[in-house]
Amino acid sequence: MKVLNLLKYVIAIGCIIFIFFNWKISIALFLVAAILHVIPLGPNALLSVITGYLIIGGVAYLIIDWRIGLGLIVGGFLVTRFRIWGNKVNYDFYAKKNKDYTDISKSR
Repeated sequence: MKVLNLLKYVIAIGCIIFIFFNWKISIALFLVAAILHVIPLGPNALLSVITGYLIIGGVAYLIIDWRIGLGLIVGGFLVTRFRIWGNKVNYDFYAKKNKDYTDISKSR
């Protein structure tokens, strides 16, 4: 975990340095640092951040090229649908597991 935090801070410092030379590299480094920041929180938070970046990027990219912007927005909604499906499957699994556990405890 300490290595992940160290890597995150080094990338964030690199992001600040690269903003003076090339803003595109700086934005890419910022996105990588933000994703590394969310990894310990689990897949639900990671998918949430990825969805947010796709939708924000899509809205911003609509000005430059509407096809790519629309594709990013649709991609963000597809990731959202996957996240909702994953949460539902996870809830069903643990609800069934808890039900099985309570049934075993009643039989004793």
